[in-house]
Amino acid sequence: MTVVRKLRQDDTSAVVDRIARQLSNDASRHTLVNPNLDLTVLHDTIVHATSVTWVALDGDDIVGHLFAAVLRDHERRAAWTGPDGVSFDDPSILESLLRPAISAWRSQGAIEHLVWALDDDDRLDPWRQLGYKAISVRGVMDLEYVGDATLDTSLRLRLATPQDIDAILNLDHIIDVAQGDESTLSRKFRRQNRREIRHLLDDPDVEHYVLEREDRIVAQAVTYPSPARRGSFEHTLHLSGVAVDSQLQGGGIASAMLNEVLRRARARGVSHVEAQWRVDNVQASFFWPAYGLEPTYVRLARRLAE
Repeated sequence: MTVVRKLRQDDTSAVVDRIARQLSNDASRHTLVNPNLDLTVLHDTIVHATSVTWVALDGDDIVGHLFAAVLRDHERRAAWTGPDGVSFDDPSILESLLRPAISAWRSQGAIEHLVWALDDDDRLDPWRQLGYKAISVRGVMDLEYVGDATLDTSLRLRLATPQDIDAILNLDHIIDVAQGDESTLSRKFRRQNRREIRHLLDDPDVEHYVLEREDRIVAQAVTYPSPARRGSFEHTLHLSGVAVDSQLQGGGIASAMLNEVLRRARARGVSHVEAQWRVDNVQASFFWPAYGLEPTYVRLARRLAE
């Protein structure tokens, strides 16, 4: 019989071993998952997470664990679980772990649980059977394989300035529409987004590229160093905000622009690039794998109904 209880400090080594084995297995299935991790840092992290981590036991053996941080996302609270925040020997153990965890998350005001799982049916199916649905994908590419296509001489790539904000807002709206959100041209959203863009342009770690043709901005891409996380390689660049003027889509501009952006990144020592896209964004779901990003992890979500 499976027993679920909160993590104790003397469970830490067993949980670390489970995470390390799972990450090694992930890397054996997906070569763009980094199997290396600092076991000392991981151990210290888990020791300080006993109050928000559950373990499942079969006798004296730990057969699963589950961690989530309850955070505010915009106007809602959600429980977030990373790829190393959960393990289970079979789907019934996952279900047992979720029962007390969901009750605790609800008591903290969370209305949704989001979890990252390896892009593999063996890992995804247990979540799907419990009502979780895929909402986004993380993809990775080794910069050794950047394409050869170059920008047409009529196009100029440069870093954005505050004078470009209106054009950036219009390109961001193209992304929002592709994701099913038509509301982002409202005054309220544009004021909020304008502030966020100004903040990005002031951030020394962010490079916000725009592509011009005859002094008109027709495309953009945003890059910044990916935060350190298990499963990602060092010197990885995160890529987001990629958009092309609707009238110019399908002509290879996005690929040529990204080739130039990533060649510059490779020249300064970046080894990998990653991006995330929503599964309901049909254009992105087609473009990123075609460009060369290999899906590694999928983010799933489930509403925490009463």
